[in-house]
Amino acid sequence: MLISTFSGASRTSEIAVITSLGVLGLLFTTAIFLRLMRTCDRVHQPIVELSTITNQQPPAVRKGLDDSTIESYPKIQLGQSWELPKPNDNTCPICLGTYKSKETLRTIPECNHYFHANCIDEWLRRSATCPLCRNPSRGNEVIIEA
Repeated sequence: MLISTFSGASRTSEIAVITSLGVLGLLFTTAIFLRLMRTCDRVHQPIVELSTITNQQPPAVRKGLDDSTIESYPKIQLGQSWELPKPNDNTCPICLGTYKSKETLRTIPECNHYFHANCIDEWLRRSATCPLCRNPSRGNEVIIEA
């Protein structure tokens, strides 16, 4: 009977050890999981030092024409008959809008392409080339630093 009692006590202590190891293993696994969750949260937070460095951009340099040169380019106002020097050319290539009567158009003398005056004026302030053929204008180029 002493052997069976010893055997029963051994079995009980074996179960206690296994249960204790299981609980410790579960606690350890939970601790690792929580640690990983905190690490993942930190990864998605912006790093201030890097974000301020990447936001710095060099100043933009744009080439365009001065206002007096742009104003020297010929303008026409469309009449009721829509008489354009080039037939079948009734759409502004910049805004893709159809020309309407009484609108003011401007042409680039070097290539004779027509545009809405407002569209081409803004374009030429930024770029000294025709938006269609990319030929450079012979006007005075001016550099604008932003």
